[in-house]
Amino acid sequence: MTRTNCLIVMLFLFCFAPLYSSVFADTATTRRGSASLMSPLIPVNLDVNEPEVIEIANFAVSEHNKRSNPMLKLSQILSCTKLYLTIGASYSLQLLAHDGFETLNYSARVFHQTSIFNSSYQLRSFELVPPPLQ
Repeated sequence: MTRTNCLIVMLFLFCFAPLYSSVFADTATTRRGSASLMSPLIPVNLDVNEPEVIEIANFAVSEHNKRSNPMLKLSQILSCTKLYLTIGASYSLQLLAHDGFETLNYSARVFHQTSIFNSSYQLRSFELVPPPLQ
């Protein structure tokens, strides 16, 4: 193999090995959900009772409260899906939150950026889900 080819292979492994290793590490434990190990862009359904999901849901409600007037309190997490990305993960949550008068259904998207030096959450959206038409 020529020196140029070796450098290309090393660059490829350096860039993409962390992506696949994180997918293998999380999906190797079957309690996290069923996802194809070879396709990291398939959403994984997470258990709503996992500490990671509870932390992300609390972050979403807390961040929404900082940005808007209503002071919501998390009542229940209905569902959570995780989509693995190269530099982190995107979470889609369905949750119930109480505003002091009534409990309403909300949809939230949170991005979790991870790197060697830090880890941070970003609230991408937090929207009221309209009630079903009767």
